[in-house]
Amino acid sequence: MSMLCELCKKPIQTLILEGDFGADPLWCGQCLANLELENFPLNEHLLTELTSWMCNFGEWINLETDSFIEGMEQLAKKHDEQGTILAQQVATELGIKVTFSPYLLD
Repeated sequence: MSMLCELCKKPIQTLILEGDFGADPLWCGQCLANLELENFPLNEHLLTELTSWMCNFGEWINLETDSFIEGMEQLAKKHDEQGTILAQQVATELGIKVTFSPYLLD
């Protein structure tokens, strides 16, 4: 893949997969800029999976009260497990290193 990061203007050699509110899940591994999913040559199934995963980020947080819901650790752990798998799939498809940044730290 010979794409340039729009922010640092360098070829994207590594990516970070990380969930966040209101952001696509791919980030430049060099400057940490948030990158648009549609700019990557990923198959439609993987794009759908990434979008779904991204939309489920924070489902363990009650945004009205800014507090965790009951069972948050299980929900966040499941989300992290899916993120690990998706990072591997993106890496395989693009042929570059993809690091997953989990919500829960061990």
